[in-house]
Amino acid sequence: MDLPIDKPLVLVTWLDAKDGQTGWHSLEDIEKESLALCYSVGWLLVRNNEKVVIMSDYAECDGDKEGGRHIAIPNGWVKSVTFLKEERLNERGTV
Repeated sequence: MDLPIDKPLVLVTWLDAKDGQTGWHSLEDIEKESLALCYSVGWLLVRNNEKVVIMSDYAECDGDKEGGRHIAIPNGWVKSVTFLKEERLNERGTV
């Protein structure tokens, strides 16, 4: 299958802020608060010292090329970028 754009498909594993529950909590419980571990898949548009930018949707209409559901993740939040490879299905529909 030919991809519509010449960009690699990737899985980005990254950390994000996580809001605590509303209300009063002990300082010990607040200090134990964890970060959210996130996974995002899309075409890799930018990867530099500042950020990783991926786009999950791509469309062509009336000669225009557009992307959607994009996210810019600060490089310091990124745990890993895994390049995805194409798997072809055989005649039985399995890999």
